[in-house]
Amino acid sequence: MAGQEKTEKATPKKRRDTRKKGEVLQSKEVSVAVFVVGIFAFLAVFGNYMFRMLMNYMQECMSSIDKTGSTVEFAMGVFWNVAIIVLCTLGPILAAGVLLSLLPVIVQTKGLFSMKALKPKFSRLNPFTGIRRLFSLQALMGLVKGLIEVTVVCAVLYFQILDRVNEFKKLIDTDPIKIVAYIAETSMSLIVTIFVMLVFVAAADYVFQWWSFEKKIKMSKQEVKDEYKQLEGDPQIKSRIKRKQQEMAQQRMMQEVPTADVVVRNPTHYAVALKYDKDSSYKAPVVVAKGTDALALRIVAVAQEHNVYITENKPLARGLYEAVDVGREIPREFYTAVAEVLAMVYEAQNRKL
Repeated sequence: MAGQEKTEKATPKKRRDTRKKGEVLQSKEVSVAVFVVGIFAFLAVFGNYMFRMLMNYMQECMSSIDKTGSTVEFAMGVFWNVAIIVLCTLGPILAAGVLLSLLPVIVQTKGLFSMKALKPKFSRLNPFTGIRRLFSLQALMGLVKGLIEVTVVCAVLYFQILDRVNEFKKLIDTDPIKIVAYIAETSMSLIVTIFVMLVFVAAADYVFQWWSFEKKIKMSKQEVKDEYKQLEGDPQIKSRIKRKQQEMAQQRMMQEVPTADVVVRNPTHYAVALKYDKDSSYKAPVVVAKGTDALALRIVAVAQEHNVYITENKPLARGLYEAVDVGREIPREFYTAVAEVLAMVYEAQNRKL
């Protein structure tokens, strides 16, 4: 069905739900590149210092053997000293390795830690499911991507070495120190080439993983509609709730009609109930109820039942209805007209304004 085709970008809610399941954008090639480049950079900075520290200690041990001889106590002391030196030397490398392994994962997942990915799934034990996953389109694309990466890296290294084959032949009659220097320079050049290739491979894999992830979390039009209904509510339910709220507001409003001083009507289309209390915090008359058509007739009927004064004034009724909300004071432009109506009411009821 066309409505079920996943053609829409994932919504923010879909992305949050996917993240809660432990599914995030992540490239293993980026982690490998950061680890390898980071370890070599660490060795390039601190490797010389660690090597000299090891060599100095070995020289001290050898000179100590010449002076003190070989005894069991001395051998055990040397063993523990070597263990401490090795730990002090390799410890920073191990710490750097752990940090470089965790850092790319934390950055890519934005610190996500979800237990859902660790929950056992018995479907994984099904051999047929495993076979389908093994020959799935995603597995095939991963295999092709891996073959392309290996082919490109091998081709670059091959041509790098091929360019130096003739130079290797010339090293036969060269001074050993120069041979070592040349090999070191060649090795460094190959390492730099590998680093560059790792960076390009990581960038390409990250783009591929982004494309694959975005494709995986795409939504169909129906899913977007269903999610919108969940967030905003079913339109029919919202309509019923709104109608219920209006009914409750009308009931509260109708309860205020008996307390009004006067109802201004026009004569069937508009009705506005006004109340004026000199001792209240309001400085002007307040609209306690208003309505049109059927609601206006109900206001008039309730006013008649409770002997509220009713007067007909078409422009005033319509003007108050359109300009003033229920529970609000009338604006200044209506003061004169409303004062005349209240004066008439109070005169009829022998009250003072």
